[in-house]
Amino acid sequence: MTDLQKPPNAERHALQQLVFGRWVLPLSMIFATGLLGGCASNAAKVYAQQNEAAQLRQEAEDKAPTPDNKGMYLGLIRQMQEQGMYFASLAHIDAYEQQNGSTPELQRLRADALRETRQTAAADAAYRKLLNSSEASSAWHGLGLLAAQSGDYQVAATALREAAKREPTNPVMLSDLGYALLRSGDVAAARVPLAQAAELAPDNRKMIGNLALLLLVTGDAEKARAVMDKAALSAESRAKVYGLAAEIGQRQPVAVALQKNTSDGQAAMNQSAASTVKNANPAPLPATPFQSMLDRFGNGG
Repeated sequence: MTDLQKPPNAERHALQQLVFGRWVLPLSMIFATGLLGGCASNAAKVYAQQNEAAQLRQEAEDKAPTPDNKGMYLGLIRQMQEQGMYFASLAHIDAYEQQNGSTPELQRLRADALRETRQTAAADAAYRKLLNSSEASSAWHGLGLLAAQSGDYQVAATALREAAKREPTNPVMLSDLGYALLRSGDVAAARVPLAQAAELAPDNRKMIGNLALLLLVTGDAEKARAVMDKAALSAESRAKVYGLAAEIGQRQPVAVALQKNTSDGQAAMNQSAASTVKNANPAPLPATPFQSMLDRFGNGG
């Protein structure tokens, strides 16, 4: 009997082994399956979120404006001309036109480059093609500068007047018109455009210098000196102003002695200029090389 019966503890142990052996593997499999299912679910969510984000980025990129390559290229050409690289700008104008075709602005940039590189006939033809376009004011301005380059200031004034008529608040056109009128002998007519230019661009020392030139030509040397003092014109620029005033007034330059003591040197220049600009209605001057009003007073202004 003793060998056939197992103690109670032994029975319980056998029962536990039976139950554990039957269920432990399935439970482990269920737990592992749950883990795998959770991982798969999380991965699917992450993938969906990433896919949605990518779609949103693509939609945003599709809606965003693309870079204007034409505008950037035109800006490069303008910058070249502002830096005086007119020969290089002509090459790029040709390249732009081959790639994108021509526009009135491009034709005007070409005409400006032709003028600055002294290809006068070609520049004249290019400007005249633009007289009925959106660049008409710039075309008239260019024709005026071409005429002034050849010393024909009366023709220059006529063309520049047409330019200023189309852009009445453009200080460059007004200033160039006033200078051409001064050089053609029409001092009275030069007063308004030169004053307008100086007030429209009060921080532009070169235009203020042209206003001082007008004051000297009309005999107001003291006011001219005050204008140049206020604009802080350099001694070199002042000497050029006095020299131009004397040339316009009596067709001969003023001898300007620039001394280390600027006050003494300025007083001497004022007295010399005042004595040479009394004639407010001089005869037309002979042809002389033209410089744009924005260039005549040097880079330092």
